[in-house]
Amino acid sequence: MDAVVNVTELDVLLETAGKRGFMWHMFRTDQHGPEVLAGVFQHPGCADVFVFSGGEHAHAYRLPTGRHADVFAPTQVYWWYGASPVWTLRAVLTLLEPGHPEAPDTLIPVPPGLGIPSNRIPVRMRRRSSVQEY
Repeated sequence: MDAVVNVTELDVLLETAGKRGFMWHMFRTDQHGPEVLAGVFQHPGCADVFVFSGGEHAHAYRLPTGRHADVFAPTQVYWWYGASPVWTLRAVLTLLEPGHPEAPDTLIPVPPGLGIPSNRIPVRMRRRSSVQEY
């Protein structure tokens, strides 16, 4: 008997982000803590980041990048959004390209809770068209 595979909208959006070039990273905040999935899409001079640690909330942001920038610990961002994982991925995937006249281009301070805590432990990273193996 064939196994039934339930593909959710979140699965489809994660696959879409992977096909667009997001690099996927997995972290834990401690040896036992929840796993955090983070996707990074590099643009020249900035990056779009999606962070999901399970549950019903995720957040995304666009930040400037440079030689010593930690994309997972922003201090200023051009744009940020937080909602359900599906809505957050929709938002980051429809964000206008940097340089577009209507793209966000004003730096603002980072709101509390954005990014991944500095005590993160890398688990793995992959560039794939799908993250279903995680």
